[in-house]
Amino acid sequence: MPAWSALAATAAVSVFFGSGGEAMDQVHSAAAPPLQQPFICRTQESGLGQPLVDNHEGIGHPVFDNVTRDVVGFSQYCAITPRTQLFYFTGSRYKPYEAGSRPADLQAVVQVEVGTINRFLYTIAMPVPRERWNHKLVYWLRGGVGIGHQQGKAMWFNDGLSSSERELLPKILAQGYAVVSSSGNETAVHYNMRLSAQTAALTKAHFVAAYGKPLFTIGVGGSGGAVQQYLFAQNSPGLLDGGVPIQSYPDMITQTIPISDCPLLGQYFKDEVARDPASPWATWSRQAWIEGMNASDTVRNASFGGMGTTECINGWRMAMPTVLNPVYKDARFDMAARGYGYPPDVFANVKWTHWNDLAEIYGVDARGHAPVPIDNVGVQYGLAALARGQIGVDEFLRINACVGGWKEQGEFVNWEATDNPFDVQNMLRSASCRDPAGTPAPRRAGSAESVRKAIAGGQVFTGQRLGIPMIDLRPYLEPELNMHNARQAFSVRARLRDGGPDAVHQVIWFTHAQSDLAASVMQAIGVIDRYLADGVAPPEFVDQCVDAKGERISAGAHAWDGVLDALPAGACTTAYPVYSSPRMVAGDSIKGDVFKCALKPVARALHDGTYRAGLAFTPAQAAWLARIFPQGVCDFRPGEGPRATAAALPAQ
Repeated sequence: MPAWSALAATAAVSVFFGSGGEAMDQVHSAAAPPLQQPFICRTQESGLGQPLVDNHEGIGHPVFDNVTRDVVGFSQYCAITPRTQLFYFTGSRYKPYEAGSRPADLQAVVQVEVGTINRFLYTIAMPVPRERWNHKLVYWLRGGVGIGHQQGKAMWFNDGLSSSERELLPKILAQGYAVVSSSGNETAVHYNMRLSAQTAALTKAHFVAAYGKPLFTIGVGGSGGAVQQYLFAQNSPGLLDGGVPIQSYPDMITQTIPISDCPLLGQYFKDEVARDPASPWATWSRQAWIEGMNASDTVRNASFGGMGTTECINGWRMAMPTVLNPVYKDARFDMAARGYGYPPDVFANVKWTHWNDLAEIYGVDARGHAPVPIDNVGVQYGLAALARGQIGVDEFLRINACVGGWKEQGEFVNWEATDNPFDVQNMLRSASCRDPAGTPAPRRAGSAESVRKAIAGGQVFTGQRLGIPMIDLRPYLEPELNMHNARQAFSVRARLRDGGPDAVHQVIWFTHAQSDLAASVMQAIGVIDRYLADGVAPPEFVDQCVDAKGERISAGAHAWDGVLDALPAGACTTAYPVYSSPRMVAGDSIKGDVFKCALKPVARALHDGTYRAGLAFTPAQAAWLARIFPQGVCDFRPGEGPRATAAALPAQ
């Protein structure tokens, strides 16, 4: 969620009266998700004044008289009166523009419309004069991780743009595209892909009614903005005609699988080093043997300080509590509630998880908790490291005996990111786990029903449908231990290959972290434009990678050899190595779509080739293994058992 500004409930603001409520009633009547309350309106922070009063029954956001500061009504729809304003581009920023004037720093003029659709703030930017519009539309999608209960801020051109938007939007508009966006298409506001697609459809419909039908619509956006493109293509054919997903993931839900693992493993390593400073795990890079994700002995640690850290810490330390912990609330929500005059207990009944935010899809139990699919029963952490000889049998058993799992939702306590990023108080632990005769730490069994509902509800990218050209573009950020890791593009492709013929619609472009990403984005938009205009893939629509100067290293069908096959590494694979995940080290594939693995008895695993040929477990070690995994160990082979995978159900 973007940083919220000081909330000006006591500042002088305009109060809007007039029409608008009826229109929003009509918009909401078409909404699939129920109207979420409490829900903080953020029109004031967007520089657009207070929302319109639409009721006097105390439902929603308080609206104040500008002079007396008395409450004059409430807004459950967060609507504003739509408005249009001209801005001009100076070469570095946009400023308000008066028609007919000629500021010395004027480079281009844009007309910007802002309003409210589906309770979110939409923005439409159109080149001026209108004749400069090329009759093509870019749908701009924002990223982040949010848990709902707020409107988000408008992409308003009066200092309401992010750094990437300030860099790219002038270039896009200069080429004649119109641009549309909505705060409901920002995953820092919410991660409900059903609500996101519905908001985009309504927003695009308004654009068509007001400006005319575009020749085609290209999605552009990073991280969660890229996730939306893949899921729109799967769930809402026709909404986008092509896309440039930047730093993408297949979806958010399947990211919770490995990212639920890495804090458990990180805490194990932390405990081992505290027990013995000479532990091999004191060398940070060795932790990658088990976690799969990159680790470094020289990158500064974002939580502990000093040199040495992992992607789990530097990239993901805030992600797991944000989506999993029902009592971990961003303090800015309480600040907003106080500033806007909400009752002090307005958020008392909110469960702050992704699954509760989508309760209309997942449902809730008698205590109000939505079911969670997080599951690590049978997962043999470090299995590949054992096969490679990086760890021995005793260490393999110790890891799996002590790693534990996550508590049930009703048992969670609040979490503060102090000097420990691993949220240890919400983990299932055992004080005697290191002892072969002790008690292994329990694992957590996830809800199979929540997996089914996530897939049926369109929250998981299955790979069964894409249908439109996509250039999956990303700077290579592995050396920075950034959460936008390199394997995600290939996870998408692996799902597409297994799901049907649509893998031909996705190409993968990597840039160097220090290259001109904006130039690559504009190049990608141009390639997608030509693809859609001509109806055939242009020669540039191929896999490729470029170096720090933007010069091509390799392109074509063999650029990424060795990532999804057993061929020798291609030139791009060599230049930009792809790392794995804790589940891949445990035997899963790069698809990363297995929520609950099939289980097989330990006795079978000891004799069916699960472990390295020639590796023998002593009777005592075999007995310890059986005590760690009383229900059996994971069998990740395709077709084995009733696996709950992203491909288990057809796309909805």
